[in-house]
Amino acid sequence: MTLELTADGLQTQTQAEIVADLVERLQAVFGPNIQTKASSNMGQLINILSELRALDQQALLAVYRSFDPNGAIARALDARLGLTGSTRGPARSSVVDGELTFSAAATMNNGDLIRNDDNDTLWSLSDGPHTAVGPFPEVIAAQFSAVDTGPILANAGTTWSAVTGIAGLVGFANPTDDATIGQDQESDADARQRRQRELYAQGQGPLATIQGAVSRVEGVVFVRAYHNPSISPADSDGIPFKAFNVVVETQPSIPPAELQQAIWDAIWSATGAGGEAYGTDYVGSVVDSEGTVQPSAFDVVTPINIVLEIDLATSASEDPITPNIETIVAERILKEAVNAHTSVGRDVRSSDYQSIVGEMLDAADISGVDAVIVCRSISPAAPAAVNKLAVGIREKPDFDSANLTVAQV
Repeated sequence: MTLELTADGLQTQTQAEIVADLVERLQAVFGPNIQTKASSNMGQLINILSELRALDQQALLAVYRSFDPNGAIARALDARLGLTGSTRGPARSSVVDGELTFSAAATMNNGDLIRNDDNDTLWSLSDGPHTAVGPFPEVIAAQFSAVDTGPILANAGTTWSAVTGIAGLVGFANPTDDATIGQDQESDADARQRRQRELYAQGQGPLATIQGAVSRVEGVVFVRAYHNPSISPADSDGIPFKAFNVVVETQPSIPPAELQQAIWDAIWSATGAGGEAYGTDYVGSVVDSEGTVQPSAFDVVTPINIVLEIDLATSASEDPITPNIETIVAERILKEAVNAHTSVGRDVRSSDYQSIVGEMLDAADISGVDAVIVCRSISPAAPAAVNKLAVGIREKPDFDSANLTVAQV
């Protein structure tokens, strides 16, 4: 086999094939009696040259594969994504909402730092500046972003300490809200999959086309498009007849003017002259190719705080009760609940959490539970044993450790 580009692709050689090729060529020039064994000087040269040629062919094959979006990796994949208007999802920082407490007049500016003492990570103020003017002590709502990107945790009740010295600042606390977990840079596999989804969205209908266009906007974390094709004058979600409603989740959670305009532009690029872009959160306009101002609008996701109360019936169980079972179950339920509600509009069902405990029992992670009673509510209402909590198309359930209770009964 030789190195060549055929109709089937790039054909490379193994190192053994390269050695055989070199031996054949040397014998053709110097005769069949030339010493080519590995122990000879010529044999050593053959091995060196064959290794170098094999490495060159591997590099050539990598370059060849980089031209295929389905085979490219890393920066080469970024270049292939750009050909069809897709971009790799960036790494994002975790974000935590809480309260700053001041004892005297002071100002905390964006970029000022605090430390998460529980996992020794740095966080910077991202929604400032915040100025305390009294009366004191004064409490001001604030949001901090982790300095490093990725899934950095900060559960409710985390211990914080000041890094940037600010006279009059008592400290920061997040008594009720867990951090919104960040993410690492989108992997090659996920980027390829999203490229395919965005590329073929146009052939899947108008809603998929809109979602594909808006998902390309940097700063958009999640997008969902809804349509009212049949109910006049408006459906139960308030969408007018024949209109569509784009719902996005962004980072930062309050989109700045540049991001708002980018989303309006993306919506218009996917709809052209047809359909009304309905929304009440952010209403704007786009200037089309003919210089005409066209209306555009979208809504943002509203987080709703879910209160969960899980009662484990263990009092009559014949099996031994796992020590510290409340903490074990609470950690698993919080993790599964967050993972299950990454998109908007998903109802909160009691069966979800009963099945989690059932899976833990089947896997022998816990024992001693005879039944599971699930009560839940949307804060600040008290939890109740209802079958499900209805979640609107613009809402996303938010689960925090401070709002999750697991107890034995």
